[in-house]
Amino acid sequence: MALAAPPVSQSKGLIDLLRQKLPLQDRAVEIYQRLLTINELATSMNGARDIGQLQACLACTFSEMMPDDSVRLCIVDGSCYRRSRLSGPGLPNGEGSFPLGHGLVGRVIQSGNPLWIRDTLWMGRTTADEPPVVPIPRTMILLPFTGLGKVIGVLELVSNQVNRFDEIDYHLLFLITAHLSSSVENILTRQELATANARLRDHDLRLTQLNQQLQLLAHTDDATGLHNKRRLFEQIGSEIARARRYGEILSCLMIDIDDFKLVNDTYGHQTGDEALRQIGALLKQTLRVTDFVARYGGEEFTILLPRTDRTGAQRVAESIRTRVRAQKIIAGAASIQLTVSIGIACCTKFDRLDAQQIILRADSALYHAKRTGKDRVCQAEEGDHKRQ
Repeated sequence: MALAAPPVSQSKGLIDLLRQKLPLQDRAVEIYQRLLTINELATSMNGARDIGQLQACLACTFSEMMPDDSVRLCIVDGSCYRRSRLSGPGLPNGEGSFPLGHGLVGRVIQSGNPLWIRDTLWMGRTTADEPPVVPIPRTMILLPFTGLGKVIGVLELVSNQVNRFDEIDYHLLFLITAHLSSSVENILTRQELATANARLRDHDLRLTQLNQQLQLLAHTDDATGLHNKRRLFEQIGSEIARARRYGEILSCLMIDIDDFKLVNDTYGHQTGDEALRQIGALLKQTLRVTDFVARYGGEEFTILLPRTDRTGAQRVAESIRTRVRAQKIIAGAASIQLTVSIGIACCTKFDRLDAQQIILRADSALYHAKRTGKDRVCQAEEGDHKRQ
């Protein structure tokens, strides 16, 4: 016969039952010891970090408190529940994963109501005179426990004895499931918080990466993959500030591909873009890590050479010029030989110098190189910032 929970509250019902049983001194001592055990169990479960540790606490307690009875923990897992033995003898087909509506455990999970069966029948008889083939549990108590507002499992106690448990046992077990629900709630809350924090960290990381990508796109030239003009002027500002602070030299190179319009007119703009890309790659290979190269616009490039004087800047510029002249630009079926003109501005005084003035000085020298024959390097004088 199945019985639901007593109509009285858990604590009041337990007190009333204790008062009835107190004349039985041995039973009172046993109940007192069990209450102490349950209190220790509650403390242990509150410190559990996950369901596995919670299960270990329960197994230790029930092995001591009810060594002859089978105690199993059933945990809801999606559309199934997982049943595992905590203590006592195992039962045939008693462990593993089962559909959510399977058996008495499934009924308790779905209804959320406890189930107490004081006595069951033997199964497997073929005639009234034959002994039972397979014994089934004679007494069962199934108590649901909750977490985050829903039933997430059942504590299942089984005995082969008829009327193995009484009302006091039932209330003590009910008290255990109350502590179990509280501990599970804490574990699930911590897990959800950890999951939410992990998602938030992933979201922040992804957002940071996207911002970095956007920043990179905003400062990158599509055709060459070099820095663009906007990023160039930011870098010049930083280099001027550093040179002014530490008394350093800053050189700037303006580079123009000679007669580049003929490339676009002869081979098309797609070939022209490929030529720009290959020239940009050559410039990057030529420079130091501390140097800075950008596409200024059209077929013009700009290079910043921190802590580089006139002699050093001239050497870099000549290296670039000779390497470009020696390299064949291969774009589809076209094989093109290009040359560049380069203007250099070497700056040592920064009191009234800004990014635009540095560019104008280097551009002035570049214009002079173009006007006097191309495929050459020219240097601007300090303070020269006008095309002649």
